[in-house]
Amino acid sequence: MTENTPLAADPPRNRAAVLVVDPDPAALDFLARTLQQAGYDPTAFADLDALSGTMERLGADPPVQVALLDARALDPLEDGPSLAELRRRSPRRAALQFVVIGEPDRLDRVLPRQITEVTDILPKPIDRNTLLFSMQEAVRRHAAMLSRSAGPAALPLPSRRGFGPRRELPADLQVLQWLRDIDEQRLKALDGVVEMDATWNMLAELLRARITKRRISVTSLCLASRGPVTSALRRVERLLRDGLITYTLDPKDRRRKYVELTGDGASRMQTAVRGVAQRWSASEPPRMP
Repeated sequence: MTENTPLAADPPRNRAAVLVVDPDPAALDFLARTLQQAGYDPTAFADLDALSGTMERLGADPPVQVALLDARALDPLEDGPSLAELRRRSPRRAALQFVVIGEPDRLDRVLPRQITEVTDILPKPIDRNTLLFSMQEAVRRHAAMLSRSAGPAALPLPSRRGFGPRRELPADLQVLQWLRDIDEQRLKALDGVVEMDATWNMLAELLRARITKRRISVTSLCLASRGPVTSALRRVERLLRDGLITYTLDPKDRRRKYVELTGDGASRMQTAVRGVAQRWSASEPPRMP
C-alpha cells in the first residue's frame, strides 16, 4: 500500500463511522490512519472474532456506516462470517455498506457467492486515492439508503439544473451511480424475473476507474460483473475483440494484468452516460407521491 499520493477528495462534512478489519498490522494501521486523516471515524480490528469486540461494535452507537474488510476475515475456509451475517448485526442493516479488500486470488474465492452485498472491491496494494474515492462513494450510498427507508417522499432526485446541490463528484460519475442505484432497485423489486446486465456492469466499473484514476485487475472486473466469473471472462474476451477494452501489465509484476477502456470504449460509454444526463435535465423530474 502506498500513501504518497494526494487526497482524492475533501474530507466529509460529517464524520462517517467506518469499521476496519485487516489481519495485517501494517495494512490496518495504513487504512485507519488514512481514513482518520481524511475526516472519517475509523475503528480498527485485526479480525471478526466475536471476542475481539468487532461484532459488538457493529451493533453499537454511533452506527457503522461502512465496513472496510480484508477478504481473509471473510474466508469460509477459515470460518469467516458471511456479509449477510454481519449485516444482521447492524442497527441500520439495510444501509450498511461493505468495501472488501484483499489479494485477487482471495477475493475470487470469497466474493462470488455474496457479490450483491458488496459496494466496492479493492485489490491490494491499495493507494490513498483509491481508498478515499471508494469511501466517499460508500458513504454517499449509505445516506441514499437511509433516505429511501424514510419513505418515497425522501428519495433524492436530481434537479433540472444539474446533478444535485453539491458537485462533490464529476457529473459522469454521478450518473453512473444513479444508474447503479436504479438497477439495484429494479433487481430487488423483480428478483428472479429481471437479470442484471453483466457487460454493462463491467464497462461502468471501467469508466468509474478511468474517472477516478484507478486500476482494475481482471479478477476485480469479473467480480464487478456481479455474475459467474467464468461467464465474465468470456465477456472480457468479447470486449477485447470489439476494441472497447485493452490490457496493461503491472510494471512491478508482469504476471498481473489490468484492464482499461480504449479511447473508443471510453468515448462510447461517455456518450451513453451523458445522453442520460441530457435527457434527464431536459425533462421535468417525476413527482413522487
